[in-house]
Amino acid sequence: MNFVQRQTQGLAMTAKMQASLRILQMSHIDLTAHLAEQALENPCLEVTLPEALPPLPKGLGGGARDPDWDPVAALEGEKPSLYAHVGRQIALAFPHPAAQRVALAFAEALEPTGWLGASVETVARAAGVPVPVAESVLARLQQFEPAGLFARNLAECLRLQAADKGLLTWELSVILDNLALLAEGRIDDLAELCDGTPADVRAALVAIRGLDPKPGLAFAAPDMAILPPDLRLARGKDGWQVELNRSVLPALRVTAGPGTAGDAAARAWVSSARSRARWLVRAVERRQATLLLTAEFLVRHQTAFLEAGPAALRPLSTEEAAAELGLHPSTVSRAVAHRMIETPRGTLPLKAFFSRAFTPGSGADGPSQDALIALVGRIVAAEDPVRPLSDADIVRRAEAEGARLARRTVAKYRDLLGIPSSYDRRGRAA
Repeated sequence: MNFVQRQTQGLAMTAKMQASLRILQMSHIDLTAHLAEQALENPCLEVTLPEALPPLPKGLGGGARDPDWDPVAALEGEKPSLYAHVGRQIALAFPHPAAQRVALAFAEALEPTGWLGASVETVARAAGVPVPVAESVLARLQQFEPAGLFARNLAECLRLQAADKGLLTWELSVILDNLALLAEGRIDDLAELCDGTPADVRAALVAIRGLDPKPGLAFAAPDMAILPPDLRLARGKDGWQVELNRSVLPALRVTAGPGTAGDAAARAWVSSARSRARWLVRAVERRQATLLLTAEFLVRHQTAFLEAGPAALRPLSTEEAAAELGLHPSTVSRAVAHRMIETPRGTLPLKAFFSRAFTPGSGADGPSQDALIALVGRIVAAEDPVRPLSDADIVRRAEAEGARLARRTVAKYRDLLGIPSSYDRRGRAA
């Protein structure tokens, strides 16, 4: 057996770094609950809870814990979320901490549908591992139950489920690789690709209809309370100005703690508690500064979006934000996750300020997907209801405005906007 010694560089995350990242990702509700819990354990930390938040869980925020409240029973009584379900499987499937860290990075990128909301390359960068390592972890994640989780697109989601049920034939695989033809009803073309007959394609279609395109929705999402926004945006004399919504933030103060009366051990314990309290205050301040810095970046780069609406949204990625702010892309993702900002256009998630370019690699010069979706909606809204536009007509009108779209892309955007086909729209007008 030969042994090879290699020297590599890597970032080892300390316990404090991990705790700081968790604090960054917390919503203001979770942060307040966390700080209230810390205050119960640390006599040197004083937390004043905000009045703008709903009551905290029993036992937090200074109130006495109800002796009849069983936290384990409360958790067991709830239907598990998608992320809790996946988290339990990750703990069992990835005992090694390094692999588990990569798996959790993929879990963070899960959409409620069960699909991945980020590319493998993005997750690999966030986890600090090579792409091949991330791909091997993803291959294991795609074996989780229910089948279809962690898919990167519809075809892959259906393929994972078909394989799990023993239905994945070569013919079905070819059909899944050409779903666009299926959506356009080109059965004969599919039959030719499969070296089969139209009847074979229709039989495969029956099998496809028995699959679940969004397996993540089987897990009930928690009811989302209407909460105050994390940030506020207003137009001032010098342009748009962003500020933290401090009415939802707890106030922190480090105190001297209890007297020790000459007890050396007690003095050491209080000193350690005071040090932990100071670190926690600094971590919360860093969280607020990172959130404000990221929001200011987004507002600065998406001024046209704020003034003209989604049609003016320019392509912008977390990687671009991270590069300009000197942060890691995963830090930016954590900073914007579940964060809301109050604007003159309503309260929006910070993620709404990000948009992928319609043509990969076109960067800020190309249109964003959101802008093109808005364009399709605007074209349909301006049509004659008696003579609705076909998808081909929409393609031509979009091209007249400088946007080149395929018919299947128009159909996809119509579905996203909830706009029926021209045939159905004509029937409604009648």
